[in-house]
Amino acid sequence: MTKIHASIAAVSAALLLSGNAFAAPAAGEAPFADAPVLASSVQRQDVRADAARNMPAAGEQSGVAVQAASSDVTRAEVRAATRDAIAHGHRVASGEGA
Repeated sequence: MTKIHASIAAVSAALLLSGNAFAAPAAGEAPFADAPVLASSVQRQDVRADAARNMPAAGEQSGVAVQAASSDVTRAEVRAATRDAIAHGHRVASGEGA
């Protein structure tokens, strides 16, 4: 078979075998057509006030900020210790692969 025939065969097999993917009703789905339509008893301003009181968390740091532990070591001492470790063959984990 040529490359085009193989491509056509693969596409047609995929189309034929995916016929049951859109069959209704699917297993585990609720019967949406039979669901009753109910009027809400909550007013719009009540919903907005409740949403304003309970704002959703958003952003990368949406939780409570954690205080950093205090340290007696200065930045210069940390750098010196890192240089010493590298000089003695210790590989410092840094970058995306760390």
